[in-house]
Amino acid sequence: MILVPAPALSDGGLVLRAWDRSDVNVVLTAGLDGLISRYRYSLPRTVAAAQRWIMTAETQRLAGERLELAITDHGTPVGSVALAEIADGNAFVRYWLLPEARGRGLASRAVRLLARWAFSTLRLRRLTAFIELENCASGAVLRRCGFVREGRLRRHMTGHDGNRVDTVLYGLLPEDLGV
Repeated sequence: MILVPAPALSDGGLVLRAWDRSDVNVVLTAGLDGLISRYRYSLPRTVAAAQRWIMTAETQRLAGERLELAITDHGTPVGSVALAEIADGNAFVRYWLLPEARGRGLASRAVRLLARWAFSTLRLRRLTAFIELENCASGAVLRRCGFVREGRLRRHMTGHDGNRVDTVLYGLLPEDLGV
């Protein structure tokens, strides 16, 4: 089991908290957003699927597999940041923001908060992110957070259109953040 950070991780008006059943419309909106669904294929596109997504996030947290937190801006959920596939001191970082939250540094602040917490509290030793080559905004977020570009993986994943796509591998170690 992964405990939800307590007290909640925060930076000014930004707070990371567990997803709640009342957040279904936010998750659905994300799943229907063209940019988010372009790079995060697994988000739901129906109300029922959004309800299952929230319940699955909680089930996986309790199983110690994934911690998916809502990014809230002055109390309003506007995105998500997650640690996934947690094993052997490693985890993958994933995140998304709704259109109205983009371009204000919220993703960078959320990723930084979660990374510091993961290193200091969960004692993880490495965070990794894979992004599609064309996802320039996400690459900028990772670089602002101290992630190091480690390489390009050719035809690494199946993309949203079913074709294999190249990804860029980024890594972050505790010392990259001074933890």
